[in-house]
Amino acid sequence: MEVNYSLVAAAVVAQFVLGAFWYSPLMFGKWWMEIMECTDCSPEKMKKMQKEMTPFYFVQLLLTLLLTVSLANLAPYMGGFSIYHVAFWVWIGFIVPTQVACVIWANTKRKYWLKQIFVMVGNQLASLMLASWILSL
Repeated sequence: MEVNYSLVAAAVVAQFVLGAFWYSPLMFGKWWMEIMECTDCSPEKMKKMQKEMTPFYFVQLLLTLLLTVSLANLAPYMGGFSIYHVAFWVWIGFIVPTQVACVIWANTKRKYWLKQIFVMVGNQLASLMLASWILSL
């Protein structure tokens, strides 16, 4: 089965939009700012932090593209499993353990572990399911 790269591109863009919404104050942005210990950051400091993060958006774009292309290429080889099943097993078997280990071994304060894990792995599950839906069109 050939990969439809137009759908891959659409899935990558959709995942970026979802991520922006996920980490916004409308969803989990307040939790994320608490975890990052920046609840009382001045607008100037926030702008500076956002500017410093700009190059990392390109890196994240490449990583999202890699994950989405991998999902699109892996799904046809999974027999009777739908792309949603494949995405779920990739998430539970690879992403969750990696993300949890990153939180545990990083400099995150223990009191924030559950929130950070929930926000991070929840975003990844939602992103993979969104990508799966788009790729299945």
